[in-house]
Amino acid sequence: MQVLIVDQCSSDKKGKTRYEPVNTETIDSTPRTELVQQDDVYVEPADQLYEGRQQQRISDAVTRFEEAGDDVDRVFISAGFGVVDASESLPLYDVTFSDMTTAEVDERAKQLEIYDDLRDRISDNAYDIIFFALGSDYYRSAQIDDLVSLIPEETFIVLFNSEDLATEYENAVSVSARTTDAKEYGTIVIALKGEFIENFALHRENGNTPTNVSEIERYCTVDPNQSGLSDY
Repeated sequence: MQVLIVDQCSSDKKGKTRYEPVNTETIDSTPRTELVQQDDVYVEPADQLYEGRQQQRISDAVTRFEEAGDDVDRVFISAGFGVVDASESLPLYDVTFSDMTTAEVDERAKQLEIYDDLRDRISDNAYDIIFFALGSDYYRSAQIDDLVSLIPEETFIVLFNSEDLATEYENAVSVSARTTDAKEYGTIVIALKGEFIENFALHRENGNTPTNVSEIERYCTVDPNQSGLSDY
């Protein structure tokens, strides 16, 4: 399968206890290619910089997908830098949408061309499935309603906590990943989306290919290594 995972940045970052992060003013006044070359700036690839629970579980999922033979693209929506590939080098920084009003999120997203970059990536690739593992501010930054409307019918769309939007499309499903769900699955809510994507990747590793959105939801919510034959 051709898989796209749209992840988000996290406040937990490698190096944050030992190095000084760059701020919005520095980010906006200095090209990223120059920032990552500065001796006093801590730099990591995006998928190594972000150390949140969700991000760690999705990293595990990417490994599972690749072991299953799937081609996986993973990007992050960063409040500092916009849409970045998992392998792109980023400086340690301190910018988050959670500190912004909705108007400020909209303005920052427009400045960083988040919607445009996601639209172009989706239109330039024939993905079989796209996971949007995002919180509400990040959905807003991506203009998710408009973005989903552009995705081809043959591409499955996995959203989280977005039931109203998913019901508008036959190729979309919203998986509930709220606090009550986390308690049911014995985890914490900030890890749950990543855990669901890893479950899906485990099904792929076991040779299972979904044919409809109901199967996709089941692949996300059922760990194949803990399920009985009755689940199949």
